[in-house]
Amino acid sequence: MLAFAVACSVALVFSARAEPKEKVEIKIRSIDPKEAAKVSYTRDIKPILVNDCVECHSTEDHKSNFDVTSVESLKKKGKKAGPGVIPGKPDESAVVQYIRGLADAPQMPKGELILSEQELHLIRSWIAAGAVDDTGMVAAAPAIGKTDANAVSTLSPDATQQLMNAFLFGSDKTEQFAARRALRLAMLTPAPQPPKVSGPVSNPIDQFIEAKWEEAKFPNGNKSPALCDDATFIRRVYLDLIGVIPSAPTSRKFVADKSPDKRAKMIDALLSRDEEYAEHWTPFWEEALASSPTVGGVATHGNYTDFIYHSFLKNKPYDLMVAELLDPTMPGHKQSSTANANGKVNLIAFVRNETHDDTIQTAANTAQVFLGTGMKCASCHSHFLNKEWPQARFMAFGGLFGTNDLELIRCEKKSGQFIPSAFPFDLPGAPKAAPKGGDERLHYMTTLLIDPANPRFAKTIVNRLWKRYFGLGLFESVDDFRLDRPASHPELLEWLADDFMRHDYDLKHTIRLILDSRAYQLRYNPALEDHFNSQKPEEARYFRSPSLRRLTAEQFIDSIHKATARKWDETRTFRDSESTALTRSLGRPSSRNEISTGRSGDVAVVQSLELLNGTELYDFVYHGEILEELASETDRKKVVEELYWAVMNRPPTKKEMSLGLDYLKKNTPAAASHEDGKKMNAKPRNPAVEPLGDMLWALVVSPEFQFIR
Repeated sequence: MLAFAVACSVALVFSARAEPKEKVEIKIRSIDPKEAAKVSYTRDIKPILVNDCVECHSTEDHKSNFDVTSVESLKKKGKKAGPGVIPGKPDESAVVQYIRGLADAPQMPKGELILSEQELHLIRSWIAAGAVDDTGMVAAAPAIGKTDANAVSTLSPDATQQLMNAFLFGSDKTEQFAARRALRLAMLTPAPQPPKVSGPVSNPIDQFIEAKWEEAKFPNGNKSPALCDDATFIRRVYLDLIGVIPSAPTSRKFVADKSPDKRAKMIDALLSRDEEYAEHWTPFWEEALASSPTVGGVATHGNYTDFIYHSFLKNKPYDLMVAELLDPTMPGHKQSSTANANGKVNLIAFVRNETHDDTIQTAANTAQVFLGTGMKCASCHSHFLNKEWPQARFMAFGGLFGTNDLELIRCEKKSGQFIPSAFPFDLPGAPKAAPKGGDERLHYMTTLLIDPANPRFAKTIVNRLWKRYFGLGLFESVDDFRLDRPASHPELLEWLADDFMRHDYDLKHTIRLILDSRAYQLRYNPALEDHFNSQKPEEARYFRSPSLRRLTAEQFIDSIHKATARKWDETRTFRDSESTALTRSLGRPSSRNEISTGRSGDVAVVQSLELLNGTELYDFVYHGEILEELASETDRKKVVEELYWAVMNRPPTKKEMSLGLDYLKKNTPAAASHEDGKKMNAKPRNPAVEPLGDMLWALVVSPEFQFIR
């Protein structure tokens, strides 16, 4: 129990530290000899030294001739001070004096966050009890960020043997995969139960959300925010599930429908449109995997477009999809290839390990995409901003992507020290030793990565789903999962991940659950909208309103085509790899050379200029088939109404109808507009559709069209 309390305290204290400009006094506590005797070097003290001291005071890089990597070296003198540790005399020990800032030197750790009161107390207590070296006598506590051993229930001898067998190489990988997942899921402890609340709820998600509202005691807290109207809902859910707005007839029919369960039925109907569902997901994963075709012999990470599309078309279990991507022993694995670029043969694959840099870059990419964790900074030095990731811990993970252990190279300076390869989280019952051989290591790494006991794999993907549909994640940033910044709703995140795993990693199941929740269907209210401030990451988020989400380039262009076509041919923009001024201004990358799990939602001048003057949008709008059809309509009221239903998926308000009618009355077709089209280097348009095209353009560039709300 003490070990768990200590581990928790170590994990929590980082958030309480301050960045010192001068020496800062750390409060000291009186030492209870009985409690001090319980403090373990291996379990309690060594993790602090590794996280805060070893980068400067290791065997290889022992500044001031002081080494903290063993009890024996701690007891020796440094260059400028007496023994680092004097057993029985904590306050005379140089380590304590430097940590407290009492020595005639900078306070330690130099240039880093000062140690907490709890950490100092542990060190002083251990020294007071004799600085006992229990290396090899007790099990090390999980390092910061590693899962609690209670995440998986205690294993019986038979279960342990079953588990070990499941991790071994078998002849039938598919059967073994399913058996291992079932075995590990059966060992998980139950997730937090949804709390009881007084407000209206649709499913367990709402219970977690409502509970936080009740806890916050908002003004009028007994009144839940209102749901969005039907026109808003159908547009929102169409864009979210298949990436394009509904047609005008579909919107009209849905709004007129009085069935109480029509929203749930619509969600199910859209999820069953497998091709469009897969098409909408493909651009996200192309960018997450840096998927691109090989052009002119230049090596890339590989072209995974078909792999991604067919994985979502079949609704492949997410853990299986990831296993097939990373594990070369899986039957569905896309094999690597090579390309000759200027006489050099390059490997083309997501996992690249030809060099040290390629290997650690692959490890960082994998951690970012599938663990939501930024480790890249730890590739050349211990992470400055996240104490979970000393360099040695990252290098241990990186070694699993190569054929051998990696050397610790700090800021391009070789150390000669090779770090034993290891998975960064302790998973109960899983094999500890990494195998030899590249394919074997990747199989081992992938098996642990997708294991239900891994504390971040399932949580990362359900958080990405939450971000996709709410605009903000339960933890932010979505690629910076860290212990010193808890999720806004940690119990909800835990429950969603557990439910996702117990439903066989079925993405559609969790998506349906999220979209069917009352929280997702709330009306947009800027006064209640949450925001994430990286300068104040601890600020609470309540999800009383969805956040505005700008349409992607694909959503924007496909929706214009659908709104302006008599019959949409369903040709999707993602299949066109050409980069244009319009797609770039809307945030679509011109190439996919780097891993990216999210496009910027910021607006910029270049986007405004392109929407105002761009020839591509001009051609989309003024040559829309719907304009030719509406130009022959004599009832101007019907024209305005049809435009709004086609573009906004709702009827115009009274004010909008009045403005539209007034505009059409005052503007007649002008012959000069034909020449305008020639000047724009676009196809000349029919002058009769000039005012209709102007109205259509005004609608598609409006914030209401450009954002999901």
